[in-house]
Amino acid sequence: MSHDQRAHPEQCCCCARAAAKQAEEREPFRLADLADIPRNQWIGGGIMLLVIVVLILARHA
Repeated sequence: MSHDQRAHPEQCCCCARAAAKQAEEREPFRLADLADIPRNQWIGGGIMLLVIVVLILARHA
């Protein structure tokens, strides 16, 4: 694998990739973020979960 110069002349491709990954680091997940999800998505997700659970129970019965 060659070290080509991309981001900065003093950084090889591996170092540039690691620096870009650190820059992308997001904020940690917080339960308060769940309040931003619309109610219809909660209802749809609940229905889909219920269908999956019923299908699993029906298969094992």
